Amino acid sequence: MKKFKKLAIAATVSGLMMGAQAAQAHVSYFTGNTGGPATNGNAANGAGSWTDSTGPAGYAGNLPVNWIAHVHNDTNPVVSYEVSDADAIAEGAASGYNLQSPNNKWHIGTSWGAALAYGLVDLHAGSWVDITVSAADGSTFTPGVTLWNSWDASTGSSKHQSWNNGPTAADASPLGSAELSYNDSAATTTAGGSVTIHKYLAAGDYTLFIGGNGTGGTSGIDQSYKVNIATSVVPVPAAVWLFGGALVSLFSVNRRKKAMPV
Repeated sequence: MKKFKKLAIAATVSGLMMGAQAAQAHVSYFTGNTGGPATNGNAANGAGSWTDSTGPAGYAGNLPVNWIAHVHNDTNPVVSYEVSDADAIAEGAASGYNLQSPNNKWHIGTSWGAALAYGLVDLHAGSWVDITVSAADGSTFTPGVTLWNSWDASTGSSKHQSWNNGPTAADASPLGSAELSYNDSAATTTAGGSVTIHKYLAAGDYTLFIGGNGTGGTSGIDQSYKVNIATSVVPVPAAVWLFGGALVSLFSVNRRKKAMPV
């Protein structure tokens, strides 16, 4: 019986660890099109080329997209996906592929040009989610991010316009996209730092606006970033306490059995 309980605990821990390692599963990266730079891929202007055929499947908007994370947490609820240069190259992007937020425009009310990086998340099952955006490759990027519900599907949406992306729900159609609605945001003032959005998300589509939260101009500044998307059926602290409680209960039972007279 003791061996069975130990095996059950080992299997649980192993399952959680394997789930966390299942991450590099399915992120598609935009690698360029014939009509624009590699940082400007969208469905309305031609899907361009992606690291795999799944790529922009289901996306019909006009806002440029750099990557799509297809989070397969319906079969394994504990996963951790990395969105990074290294992962993009491993998935088939050319050597030297670089994820960057082109400008420090996260808090600025007006912008013109490629002022943000755009990522899409396809969450297959509702769960607690941690989305962490960090400076990468030794850059001094100071991240600010906004999470939106749904994906853009408007042919009139445009990065070339005034916008206000939070932290507020006041803008009903950010960048002209009627489909997007405000969900959450996070920012840091630490150069080379990271930010995390931690909350329960229902199954569905989400959009990330990734920009710099630094001050001053960005000419010549490395804006390289990476993203980690981790899911769990319960918040991590709660999971730790539940697992710890189970271990304490098991040890208490074993101690009582040993103390019983034969």
